[in-house]
Amino acid sequence: MTRKLGWAALLSTIVGLGILATAQAPQAKGQKLAAAVETQWEYKVTIFSYNPGERLTDDRRAARFEKTLNDLARQGWEPVGSLLSRDTIQTVGGGVTTLETVSFVTLKRPKR
Repeated sequence: MTRKLGWAALLSTIVGLGILATAQAPQAKGQKLAAAVETQWEYKVTIFSYNPGERLTDDRRAARFEKTLNDLARQGWEPVGSLLSRDTIQTVGGGVTTLETVSFVTLKRPKR
């Protein structure tokens, strides 16, 4: 009887392995790209600069930057972040040194 059980177990194992070998594993499917393709952005870079030689108060300078941002927002642009900032030191007339800071700000809006 032990021998019959051994053969039966072996036979069922072989049949089970055969079924497993012929079964197909589920295939992974990626998400559709349609949603990503539909949302396309266009970008624009604008410049904000600071030069102490302009003799503007911080409040007036901030108001100027706000006006620029609000004008761009009416056109659908929104700031993404700063792309690059640089400082330039200039000597004028052999004795006056000024420091100018220029920031390149990236803006985006849905592609039209």
